[in-house]
Amino acid sequence: MTATEFFYRDIFQEFRFFLLLENPKSTREITVSIKEFFKKQYSDKYTVLCSHDSGSEFLLDIMVAAFDPKSIIEKNTLNVSSAEFSVFVGVESELGGVGASSPYGVMKNVVEDYLKLLLVNVRHRVMVFTSLPYQGEDNHVESRVETLRLIYERTAVASGGVLLIHLVGSQPRSTQVQAQVSAASIRGFIISQDGKSVVELSS
Repeated sequence: MTATEFFYRDIFQEFRFFLLLENPKSTREITVSIKEFFKKQYSDKYTVLCSHDSGSEFLLDIMVAAFDPKSIIEKNTLNVSSAEFSVFVGVESELGGVGASSPYGVMKNVVEDYLKLLLVNVRHRVMVFTSLPYQGEDNHVESRVETLRLIYERTAVASGGVLLIHLVGSQPRSTQVQAQVSAASIRGFIISQDGKSVVELSS
């Protein structure tokens, strides 16, 4: 494993432990828990940018950054206050959204957010997503992961690989997809830095 792959493995294991401990039930609660995890993990050293009580989103759902975009210049002097403009971790989370009531609708929403993650200049990338299978489709999670690998490989500016975290999705009574958190529902995959391969992480 490379240093980046070790980093992704550690984040996955800590993320999984946190979600299982929090045990959020609804998709909305899961989304809140995802933000809470990254805030608790990195707020002591970085600015964690996401929508919450004391902050707001910037470019991605969550950005673990070396700067605060609202405090780049000083009020009176307009001097640049930040010494470095870099993003340590970028995170996109797509667990439903508009039209997420079919396998295609869910994946379409995932891909739209995933492309944002790939096109932004960040050191590490994390995509948290769910999916629905087509009727009779075997191994649909692996199929969706392969689609995301191919998109990464074809994105010229993407680097550093990606940590994919998949949460099982269900569809009660033909409504919008509902993500689930349980010991068996969370799977992690690492797309290699060159985009040529994917490795599934053990829980």
